Amino acid sequence: MAKKLVSSDALAGETLASELRDALITWAVQYAVLANDAMREALGVNGDASLIPFDASLADYFRTRNIIKVSLARKGSVYTVSIATRLPIARTKRERLSAEFAKLYASKNILLELNVEKPFKVDQNIQNTHRPVYYHKQKITCGSSIGLGNQRNAGTLTALAKDKTGQLLGISCNHVTGGCNTASVGTPIVSPGIQDVSPENFEIVGIGLHDSTGPMSQGLPQVFDISENCDIAFFELSELAPVCSQQGEGEGSYDTPKEFAEISVDLKVKKWGRSTGLTHGEITKLVVEPESIDYNVTSYYGPSSSQTFRGTVYYPSIYEVESLSVSPFSAGGDSGSLVVSDVDGAEKIVGILIGGNNSKSYVLPIRDILRKRGIGLLNGYRV
Repeated sequence: MAKKLVSSDALAGETLASELRDALITWAVQYAVLANDAMREALGVNGDASLIPFDASLADYFRTRNIIKVSLARKGSVYTVSIATRLPIARTKRERLSAEFAKLYASKNILLELNVEKPFKVDQNIQNTHRPVYYHKQKITCGSSIGLGNQRNAGTLTALAKDKTGQLLGISCNHVTGGCNTASVGTPIVSPGIQDVSPENFEIVGIGLHDSTGPMSQGLPQVFDISENCDIAFFELSELAPVCSQQGEGEGSYDTPKEFAEISVDLKVKKWGRSTGLTHGEITKLVVEPESIDYNVTSYYGPSSSQTFRGTVYYPSIYEVESLSVSPFSAGGDSGSLVVSDVDGAEKIVGILIGGNNSKSYVLPIRDILRKRGIGLLNGYRV
């Protein structure tokens, strides 16, 4: 049984929620019910397992389901401690465990959630599309297919920008145009990405040269400073490149915003992407602890030379977005899409899409990344 709290004031809000997450991890370690990958994340966690209303009889049950992650998220003023398992948990069991947890902590706005979760991965398997490039006034728009000129991949052009020296830049994900820190500076960036070249899409346009990437380093957050990690890359934009700052094409297209949105759960958002075009969704979670993504990306830097980036990267802050329709918000190849607010027709910048699957998409905040580099997104560029 869980012990009574000594002081509800001292253990309120996020502090209490964090302690309960650590307590649950400690309980799982004590009973050896964590998967090997989750054990790595449990290093250094020393919670008070007596705060958790679970007894030893649950250990065998969870052991057969393989707990792969214990996490914490916030929705408004409510914190949710989540247990993710590899195999499903019976509905009646989920409801009973959640109810037992709620008896103790619902009054503190802290709930328990149990779900099945497959590893979130980013690789070079992308969805096929017959329409990889969008145009506005005969110019390639943001949201179109781009990629490194020397490898068979494709992602999405995020936006056009300018740094404090006046240099014109293009932006996408590091794993799209930066090869996860393996692309050589000066490598051509092309549209469409090489994977989209076909008899129907045979015109390849060089739009710039790879310049730099944001930090994207592996390491557990307990032993390594992950605060600067970001999946973003910059390339020098050719002044002759036939591109513009418009996002997408035709009805529903819009110019790249200049202002940033105030982020909150339930904020309606949208994006133009290479694979799924214009989609609409809403932010369902503001992840308030390090979130991990697995990568497997190969970059080619010569006729017979390549390097593979394979591993797990943790990010300090991520937004989870779910679709507002039966179709997913994003698919493979949409990485790099600029996600913007979708409120009263006044688009504002939310972040850059770094991955997605049928159930959710991950969006990385970029306000601080751009500010630290003295970079501003271009609005009204050749539109």
